[in-house]
Parts: sequence; structure tokens; C-alpha cells
Amino acid sequence: MRLARTNLLIIVLVSTALVAVLGMSCAKPEAPSAVVAPSKIVIPVAVDLSGPYAAQNQLVINGLTDCLGYVNEQGGVKGVPLEFVIRDTAGKPDNAVTVLSEFLALKPRPALVSFLDSQIGVALKDRFTEEKVVNMMGVGSGPGLYPAGYTFAISTENGDLFGAFCDYIVEKEAPKKPKLAILTWDNVFGNVILEKRCLDYAKSKGIDTVSTQLYNVTDPTVTDQLKKIKDAKAEWVYTNTLLIGPARINSDAITLGIQDKMKWGLAGVGISYNTIALGKGMEGWIGPSPWASWDETNIQGIQVMQQQFDKNKRENFDRQNVYCGAFIAALLMKQTFEKIIDTYGWDGITGPNVLSVLEETKDFEAMGLTKISFSKEMRHGLFCKIYEIKQGKILPLTDWRAVTHLK
Repeated sequence: MRLARTNLLIIVLVSTALVAVLGMSCAKPEAPSAVVAPSKIVIPVAVDLSGPYAAQNQLVINGLTDCLGYVNEQGGVKGVPLEFVIRDTAGKPDNAVTVLSEFLALKPRPALVSFLDSQIGVALKDRFTEEKVVNMMGVGSGPGLYPAGYTFAISTENGDLFGAFCDYIVEKEAPKKPKLAILTWDNVFGNVILEKRCLDYAKSKGIDTVSTQLYNVTDPTVTDQLKKIKDAKAEWVYTNTLLIGPARINSDAITLGIQDKMKWGLAGVGISYNTIALGKGMEGWIGPSPWASWDETNIQGIQVMQQQFDKNKRENFDRQNVYCGAFIAALLMKQTFEKIIDTYGWDGITGPNVLSVLEETKDFEAMGLTKISFSKEMRHGLFCKIYEIKQGKILPLTDWRAVTHLK
């Protein structure tokens, strides 16, 4: 009798367990909670709009704004529009620290920001890495980009552009060894080309650097520096300045009667129409640029830029290469966010994921406006074209060419 009851209890327990298992297998599995796409993706931008670079940077903001309109007209990021939040740093690192804290307090916390000025990028480089937020700069300098962290630049680094200039004049002057003078700003931006890696590279190419002269952004003239360069018998003069920087050099060279006695080179971002306007034409100046020229009207990206430029009724003064750089940045931001969403989903928009996607970015061309590849070690592009200023136009002397990364 006891055995029969035991067997009955076992049967009941087994039956109950079986029913439970069958019930679980027949029940509809609970779907994972879907992350809803946000109403917008905010990208904070910090830039000097009231300090020494205000005029140049306003052109960048115009370019970002116009490309933002284009991107959102094309559907944004998988149907979600991009939006920029812009703050002025006045070019001061202390202000930039405050602005970054404001950005990091935004909800949701941004995964990508854009602090555009070189000296700010240097000052905050370690902070971006500590906070695990990617900073996308326009023009980066070596100290602001390396050792590799969370900062990227959409241009070729200025030291490497100097190397590309050296390569070109050596080819042009061969077998003669060029005599070079450097006349540049005495600040973070200008001094990049005076780093040992740059001067050593010039020497390795057989270039004789016969004079190095510095001046301040606010100096009204560089005639004394140009006289010393003339006395040193320089054949080429190179400047890592922009806007009024090279314009002042050219104007003073004309005044001294030496503009046609030497050859002149300038950094990529300095090759612009406002420099031409300010510098009495800048005829014959050459330089390497990582971004296409507005005069290359056969390039799709230039055509799209011109359409947006006309649509937004921009002034002729806005037709600058930094406007092109801003377009490139906005297009790269769009591509980066789309790849993150494809790989990690909408809740995967984080600084480390932005970092990972950018490190895997190869042959980004922005409709022909540039050529960029990043890696775990590389934080800027390694291509440029050599351009010449001729009769008010910026015309390519070469196709895209690889540059040497000067470490």
C-alpha cells in the first residue's frame, strides 16, 4: 500500500513538471525591449567666435550649418536629424574647460564633440581621453593628436603638410637643393613646423633652412623678418599661418619689392580666397591642402557645396576652404553614427564606440572633397594635393598624393 502511494506521488510530480515545461515551451517568448531612436542627435561644437580666430571660424560654422541642412534633407542619420549646439570659447583654454563641462552635463551625454581650435585641442587632449568622449577637430597639430587618444582631425596634420611641401619643392628644384626660410606665427599653430621632426625631415630631403623668423598674430608688419630672410638668400619662404598671416607676408613682400624674387608656400588652411583678397592676390603662392578647392567644379562634393551655398545665400567671402572642411566633418559624423547604429544599435552611441568606428574608417572621400583613413595609431589624414594660387583661383598642381607621417 505504501509502495503504491509512493508511485502515485512520483507520477503526480513528473506530470506536474511536464505540464510546466510544456507550458513554458508553448508560451510566446518575451521580446527584448527595443531602444527607440532619439528625436535628434546633438553634436556640441566649441569654437573661437569672439577672439583672434573669430572671422575664420564663423566660416566654419556656416559650412557646418549648410552641410547639416544637406544631411538632414537626405534623411539625417537613419531618419533622425543632426543638430549642432555651438558655444564660444573666445580662444581661451579656461573658457574651453567650462564649455566642455557644460557639454558633458547634457542629457544624453554626448559621445562626440568638436573643439575646433588647435591650442584648445592641445589643452584638452587628455581630458577627452579621461572622459571617453571623442573630439573631432578640423585642423590638428601633433601635440593635440598624439599619443593617439580620443582626438581626431579631418585634415592632414600641419607638420605632415610641411613635409609634403618639402617633397614637392625638392621634386621641382631637382637636382638643385632649395634654400628655405620659415616665417610663421609664434603660437601653437605656427610653431608646429619648427618641431624637430619637421626640421629634420627638411634636412633629410636636402633642403637648407637658412632662416627662421617668428611674429605674432597681431603684429602689423613683418618687414624686418622679410629683410633678414632676404639677407639669408632664401629661395623659398614657407608659413604655417592663415587668413591675415600669409596675406600680411605677401603685402609686405610686394612693398619691399621681393615678392617676385622668391617663391612662397603656405599651410593648407591658409590657401583660401579670403587670404587672396587680403593679400593683394597672393599670385604664385603654392601649398599642400587636404581639402578640395572650390575651383574644382567637376567634383561632386564641390557641386553639392555650391548648391547649399546658393540656397542659403552666403556671401562670396564665405567661399573658403574651411567651409569645405566643415562639410567634410559633418559628412564624416553622419557616416560614423550610421555605422555605430548598424553595429551596436541606438543605445550604442557612446564615446568608446565612436572611437572604435573612427579607427576602422578607411578611404573616406566625402564625395571627392578629401581622402582620409584612420587607424588605432593614426588620428589624421595622410593625403593632400598641391595647389597654386593663380589669377584669383586655387588650382591643383597634382592629384591626391600620400604624405609622410613625421613622428
